[in-house]
Amino acid sequence: MVDRGAKGGGPTSAAHGRPARTPLRGRAAELGGALEALRSARQGQPTLLVVSGEPGIGKTALTQAVAEQAHRGGFAVARSTAYAADRVAPLASLGPGLRSGADPLIGSADFMGLAELHGQPLWLVERLATLLEQRAEERPLLFTVDDAQWVDPLTFFALRLLPGRLAASPVVWLLATREVPGGPADQIAEAAGRDVPVVRVGLAALTDDAVLAMAVDRLGPRPDPEVLRRLGRTGGSPFLAAQLLDGLFAPDAAGHAAPSLPTGLVEGVRRRMTATSKECRDLVRAAAVLGPLSVLPDIAHLLGRGPGSLTDPLTESIEAGLLADDGAGVRFRHELLREAVYEDIPPSGRRAWHRAITEHFLASGRGPAAAAPHVLATAQPGDTTAVDLLREAAHEVIATMSITSAAFIRQAFDLTAEDDPRRPQIGAEVVEVLVSARQYAEAGAFADRVLPLATDPDQVATVQLALMPRLWAAEEFGELADRAADVRAAGAAPAPTARLAAYRALAGTSAEAADDALAAARRAGDVTATVVAHAAVAVQAERAGRYATADHAYGRAREAAAGADGGVGAPVTGQLELRGLLARARLDDVEGVLAELADAPPGDPRFPEFWQAPQVAWVRACLCLGAGRLDEAAGHATRSLQLMDDVGDRAFERHVRHVLAEVALLRGDREQARTHLAAVESRGGALPVARALLAQAEGGPRGAAALVRLLAAEGSSEVTEWVPWPDQLLVQAACSARRADDAEVERAAAGRLAELAAASPGVTSLQAAALIAGGGKAAAPAAAVEMLRGTPRILLLAYAQEEFGRGELADGDRATAVAALDEARDLFAGAGASTAATRVQRVLQAAGVRRRRWPTVPERPLGGWEALTEMERRVALLVADGHSNRSAAAELVLSPSTISTHLRAAFSKLEVHSRVQLAKVVLRHGADDAGRTGDAGDDPRAPR
Repeated sequence: MVDRGAKGGGPTSAAHGRPARTPLRGRAAELGGALEALRSARQGQPTLLVVSGEPGIGKTALTQAVAEQAHRGGFAVARSTAYAADRVAPLASLGPGLRSGADPLIGSADFMGLAELHGQPLWLVERLATLLEQRAEERPLLFTVDDAQWVDPLTFFALRLLPGRLAASPVVWLLATREVPGGPADQIAEAAGRDVPVVRVGLAALTDDAVLAMAVDRLGPRPDPEVLRRLGRTGGSPFLAAQLLDGLFAPDAAGHAAPSLPTGLVEGVRRRMTATSKECRDLVRAAAVLGPLSVLPDIAHLLGRGPGSLTDPLTESIEAGLLADDGAGVRFRHELLREAVYEDIPPSGRRAWHRAITEHFLASGRGPAAAAPHVLATAQPGDTTAVDLLREAAHEVIATMSITSAAFIRQAFDLTAEDDPRRPQIGAEVVEVLVSARQYAEAGAFADRVLPLATDPDQVATVQLALMPRLWAAEEFGELADRAADVRAAGAAPAPTARLAAYRALAGTSAEAADDALAAARRAGDVTATVVAHAAVAVQAERAGRYATADHAYGRAREAAAGADGGVGAPVTGQLELRGLLARARLDDVEGVLAELADAPPGDPRFPEFWQAPQVAWVRACLCLGAGRLDEAAGHATRSLQLMDDVGDRAFERHVRHVLAEVALLRGDREQARTHLAAVESRGGALPVARALLAQAEGGPRGAAALVRLLAAEGSSEVTEWVPWPDQLLVQAACSARRADDAEVERAAAGRLAELAAASPGVTSLQAAALIAGGGKAAAPAAAVEMLRGTPRILLLAYAQEEFGRGELADGDRATAVAALDEARDLFAGAGASTAATRVQRVLQAAGVRRRRWPTVPERPLGGWEALTEMERRVALLVADGHSNRSAAAELVLSPSTISTHLRAAFSKLEVHSRVQLAKVVLRHGADDAGRTGDAGDDPRAPR
């Protein structure tokens, strides 16, 4: 094992400048915990290790010791180190680990392929997870990231997701980090903890005995008493102890071990450098200003010398224990050493160095982003050159490093003088970049801050329009209407004026306003305004139940968008595509749309933005709900919530929770429905329609009335969730009111359904729904039954059969009634709608129907084998049989990421953390299901 005090701070070999091998002292318990994680990984259980402590406490030494043990134990080991400058390069903190060692985890071709996905991080993670899973099939993996507090944004995103994606693979993740509460490591651990065990290892100061052992290792069995006395003032810091033993740290009598940069260390480094040549000192100082990792040509340029002439000074700095050369570049043995050198350079000298580095980076084509950290090191408020360079840097990295882009543009704004006429324009750029970085709350708040600075209507329009595509996608119609009606934008140019008018129409409730906006957009000749106006026509048509018109209008919007260059306020084309699919599904093409979406791979060109993945899953959930496939609806909705966590955007949560609450109530699980309502309400939201459904399910006298009133007002500000199938809920309310003799509510529900049927005369399911709710003789429900047999609306058909059977029973035709009610019960039970199935069963029993054994109505618990959906069981059986995610995906014609989602759900329900544990559960419970599950493909209603 190696004790370098952290980052190679131990004694060095004079010949090679490499740390001498010494034991790792005082960390037996911590090392033991880490090695236990390696042993668990051998049994298939992944783990996330978080090693934390102050600078110099020995995090790197412990990480190196774990890596050496893992390598000896047959692990494939990947090691990365994050640097403070990583934020300007995507995957800078993770990429080197993927390619490190003689046998890198990922081949060069696959690694280069990841570069194409830097702008689509979710798809990058899916691809990376597949590649790492393949390697983990060969042998277990250990992936370490040192100084994780500095990981770049894309690495941070990947590390948040990868442990969960690889929850069924033998992978140990080790993050070494400074103690930063709520920092990257804490957030990664919080995300991973939902799927894999998290082990935290906090490193405290070494004991006196451990420090003494370090001295004996280096100085022999009898260290000088004065050395021991001075070691006592290091505060148990292994780094400072190692530096003292090497002569780089000389604490004063009071001791200075606690501060992050002890005075004695600065003085010790200064003394060590004084003993070196001027050329060596210049090289070390240049390296300190360049950053934690630099390359020799850059140092040579700054010193005005040829790279070859620096060989001797570099060797001298290595032998002095200050620098190391790992072939990729020159780095300090520890970040604290670099900070000590940097601190010892006079401020004016540091500024001169940073300016020279900025000029060099720009002249050599490195780009504004690479130079930005050095600009920020010297910039002062009012520095217009710095402002311009930071703006360029922000736009340079916006496609691949949007979070870094947002940081740069905000710093540019902060440096802009109050009286600079460009300040409003730069403020508008901040809003646009924040939206691109999906920092929507910050974008809205910053817009309100910068709007008072606007000096003309066009600036107001630009700022407001930047926010509007997101507001529409999130269905924040109230805020959208307010921003689109901002009077300060009056008098703006024709194009932005037309766009604002189109968004006002989209947020409103008037079909005439939408038509007027479309005409105005065409007069202005603005394609973006035309796209939004077509979308407004579609939205108003949806609200009125004119689904064919909506489908057509969305199609026109997509056609217009295909020929547009976008611009501020342009909606995302994927949003138009998804809303169009929902409109088409309401034309009784649910199965066709589901089939179309089933073939959509990650990165589908129709939905190019990775952050749309939660919305795509939500749309699938809506479609499955309409088709009566409740298990699949719940599965897609749950995946949507998981994807929201992945991308850090919960805009659609209330819509997804509505689907989950509706499914829960159909299954008879009121407690689960309340859980979903509470999740939304705890964040200040509301699900009024779902709340009315719950009240109805609980027998409240006002539940059905509230439900009908809300559905009649669909599209108003009162209804905050998107209701996928209002016709189905209106039928449910009408039937419930009929059985409660509430004629007023029954008439209201039937009236609304009649309006919807009249608005879409070609939609069979709507015509049938109106017949079911209309009441009257059994002829109406009978006609509805025949109409619905040719549609995918299983639950509507079940309601029709139930009403027909009840009517026939009342008319005395018992045989016909029993046949209809039997089918209704079976349809409800097959869909998993246990509440309705039980209700119909009671009607049959009250009518004197006796069965030797009534078929069981499925009631799925929250945990255990019976809690698994059919698809989760199929995945569990395949994985327990030795399949990888990849081969299981091929077997079931699904994507590996979908398999991962089902596997994670199965792990959670079964309370297991590895494939081995899963196999044991399958052996106990799954044998009886194997044959039945294997034939599921013959069932046309089985998950695909």
